Amino acid sequence: MKFVLLIFNVQSNTNIGQLIRTANAFGAEEICVVGRKKFSTYGNQKTASTTKFRHYFQIDEAFEYYGQAGYDFVGAEITEQAKSINKMRFERDTLFIMGNEGDGIHENILKRCHYCVYIPQYGTGASINVNTACGIIFNAFTKDREECNAIQGFKFKHPTH
Repeated sequence: MKFVLLIFNVQSNTNIGQLIRTANAFGAEEICVVGRKKFSTYGNQKTASTTKFRHYFQIDEAFEYYGQAGYDFVGAEITEQAKSINKMRFERDTLFIMGNEGDGIHENILKRCHYCVYIPQYGTGASINVNTACGIIFNAFTKDREECNAIQGFKFKHPTH
């Protein structure tokens, strides 16, 4: 199974850069950016150069492409119908949709998702950072993989070395 990160309306350049780094670390097939063509990758620790990107100006274009490719559309959003990420068993290629840091994912986009996932929280905050959420969600998606990159010293060895 593979997954794609769809970034829609994320405002902070630092968050975008960190999302790229996190998606790359978990082996995203690619990152889809909807909206602005130019964006900063600040904070990605040079992973942007080894990450495949796809761009669409409109969300409908992305849904068309990934729908034809057979992906499940999964919103990372706190809704009453959302499923706990801790109880998820993913069975198909998945397009994870991450929305705006303050407003989340627009209602019209949520309606097009096959389902949404949420991260249970136990503290006093209302939500967590978008990049932190991605890391938790991607870890849940990849937890059953048998292999990962080899460890060399205190880092992971890049698979092509």
